[in-house]
Amino acid sequence: MLKYRSMIARSTKGVCARAIKAAHTSSRGVSSVVVASCCAPLSSNFSQSSLTTSTILWPRDAQHGHNNGNNNDTIRSARYSSTWNWSKKPSSETTTDNDKNNQQPNKEDSDGNPSSTIQQSILAQCSDLHSSIMPLNSQLRGPLAKNSDRGTSLPFVFLVGNHSSGKSSFINYVLGRPVQTAGVAPTDDCFTVVAPGPKDVDQDGPALVGDPDIGFEGLRQFGPTLVHHTQLKVREGIRNENFMMIDSPGMIDSPVSSGGMSMGYAGGGGSSSNSSAIMDRGYDFQGVVRWFAERADVVLLFFDPDKPGTTGETLSILLHSLGGMDHKLLIVLNKADQFKKIHDFARAYGSLCWNLSKVIPRKDLPRIYTMCLPVPKKEDTTTSGDGSVPEALDERALADLHQSRADVLAEVMKAPKRRIDNVITNLHDSVHLLQMHAVVAEDVRSRYSKRMWENRVQEASSVVLGIGMAGLGIYFSVPPQFTGGVVAATVMGVGGMHWFNSSKLKDVEEQLLSAEELSASFQRTHPQEVNDADEYYASVWQRIRDPLRLNLTRTGLADFSAVKKGELYELQNILDDEIPKLRRMASPSHHGSSKDNQ
Repeated sequence: MLKYRSMIARSTKGVCARAIKAAHTSSRGVSSVVVASCCAPLSSNFSQSSLTTSTILWPRDAQHGHNNGNNNDTIRSARYSSTWNWSKKPSSETTTDNDKNNQQPNKEDSDGNPSSTIQQSILAQCSDLHSSIMPLNSQLRGPLAKNSDRGTSLPFVFLVGNHSSGKSSFINYVLGRPVQTAGVAPTDDCFTVVAPGPKDVDQDGPALVGDPDIGFEGLRQFGPTLVHHTQLKVREGIRNENFMMIDSPGMIDSPVSSGGMSMGYAGGGGSSSNSSAIMDRGYDFQGVVRWFAERADVVLLFFDPDKPGTTGETLSILLHSLGGMDHKLLIVLNKADQFKKIHDFARAYGSLCWNLSKVIPRKDLPRIYTMCLPVPKKEDTTTSGDGSVPEALDERALADLHQSRADVLAEVMKAPKRRIDNVITNLHDSVHLLQMHAVVAEDVRSRYSKRMWENRVQEASSVVLGIGMAGLGIYFSVPPQFTGGVVAATVMGVGGMHWFNSSKLKDVEEQLLSAEELSASFQRTHPQEVNDADEYYASVWQRIRDPLRLNLTRTGLADFSAVKKGELYELQNILDDEIPKLRRMASPSHHGSSKDNQ
């Protein structure tokens, strides 16, 4: 027995030696799995970890040994040319396609969030799915805006609020260097995009909007006045290396709109409100804010102690432009360190809550972040009117303000991580909007088409009947006067019937396009949601009802495109399968997560 064991050992060593020699001499290399399996019987101390190490490292070294540097440079340049630059450490993330397959266990970073590779994959899939539904949206004149499937090149934080509320100062604080001009009076009338870059560069509005890569070409729809009141500031050495910040003009009530929010709130909107907004600034300010807020990853609404919610334009923007964005909206009461007495703070805070309650249709108000920015200490002291030195705020009183500022800053720094969730949410909402638009429109169109074909069958039956009677008259040699009379009566009867049916069909179309009938179509096509009092579907219907009615009226039900069942199936498949799959990829690991079991 010992003799046979020694012979087997010598044979195995010879095979392994030949395999190792062939691996070093071959240009293609040899799989380390084969070598490891051959060498495994030689030693009882051969562990699983050594097998794993040889399996991962040897093929990569064998395949990329002499060209490793060039491949690294190529991969690094390809990653930095990507629009979504989620990582700033190319040396630690330089991988090839084979490495990505071998590194699948590392799906999350240290914070439990998806890795940059998975984030890139999610963004690409969302973009593809969004692009796939745009042809149907164009065919049906759907509710999705043009180029809505194209996002900005980087995530961004959008700041809006009263003038002199500290928006520009907060941007300078976040960036770590002075970029925006700050002051008590309104200092800027432009929407300013501050982006990270290799050097300081400024561009005007036409250059910003005309850039095909940065993602703001959609602003062109608001007219040249708005385009000329936008600008881009690229700055180096700022702290936000992977997201942008957008400053907006400070809101203030002009004499033209002295009614403040009353025009839009009490009057229900309308053309007068829109024309007043255009006359105030030369463009639709509410629409522009809505455009930025829909695409932003974090929205900050600033108030200051001097005007705690008393600016009507600010409340109007909160009602009309920021509605439905509570998941990414932060309300900030800035400059809270200006209060010298507790009852002054109580009055300002209460006034803000009172004004917000007028435009927020909920019993519970959202959190209001009361904060202040750091003020540089001064050596000299100033005296008050009576010659006494005013007391500085106690450090313990400022601790809560500093903590609130830290909370706001933390939310701002989460903008890149929020982009993933916001993109998936935007895709989910877009598919729901288009699906409901298509389903209700097809229901209305099919009812109209059914009535139209009933009229045509009736007219065709009359024609066939008249032709049959004329044919019988000719067959039985009836006098031609009778045959001619039958033909004339048929033509006149069918013509009169066609005129009557056409007029009735117009009445039917007007009735089908009324608000009541459209609501009835919604209830008929979504019976389960109506019975369950689903508020989400009700809100989606409120968003598409008026645009749907307008598009159907302009196009006409006779010319409106039919919706195929396959197209509706594709939309439902995105909602049922694709979006949940993306959610699982984007969600952090937790107990009960299905991806932990995959």
